Amino acid sequence: MNSNTRDIDFLNSYSAKTAVVPEVIERLICDLRKIKYTQDEIDEIVLSMDEAVTNAVQETMRVNQALNRHDVSDDDHRDITVRYTISGDIFDATIIDHGKGLDIFNILHNTPRSGSTTYINQIMSYASESEKRKITVRLNGQEIPLRGIGAGLKVILSFMDAITIDLIDKEKILSRSVTEHTDGTIFNMKRKRRYA
Repeated sequence: MNSNTRDIDFLNSYSAKTAVVPEVIERLICDLRKIKYTQDEIDEIVLSMDEAVTNAVQETMRVNQALNRHDVSDDDHRDITVRYTISGDIFDATIIDHGKGLDIFNILHNTPRSGSTTYINQIMSYASESEKRKITVRLNGQEIPLRGIGAGLKVILSFMDAITIDLIDKEKILSRSVTEHTDGTIFNMKRKRRYA
């Protein structure tokens, strides 16, 4: 890899609007090119970031729409935060949203039921053992077992080496469970450089 290239650190908060996604992606592509990442690597990272940022925007928009229905001031509307570091050896990104949080109850109870008419579909959406090793979900700082994941996480896992998801809780910072206080997620993804 190119050790003469300086690392790029990026951090910004955005209003939760769909126009944010292309803005972040455009900046990311420019930064990846500055560090001389190959087009294959750029495509894989961009697909992962697009999925993660889109999800963060959508979740935060839902919360903001609910706030609008309750006549809450604009000062109380939620934003998303995007941070990434690109070096010659590693890509590391964190997206913080203020949506409803990860649906832990669904993930924990998402095991295929052999008697079900949708058993094949359940098997297809079930996390493989290799995927389970690449993703960490923490509640109150304590890792919990992961039984199944959605399609978006499967896409990201295809291109990332590790994902960590922490729940944000308005009262406890990190929640032991999903509660009425749960206020979003801290989503981190990392990968080592794959193509030279």
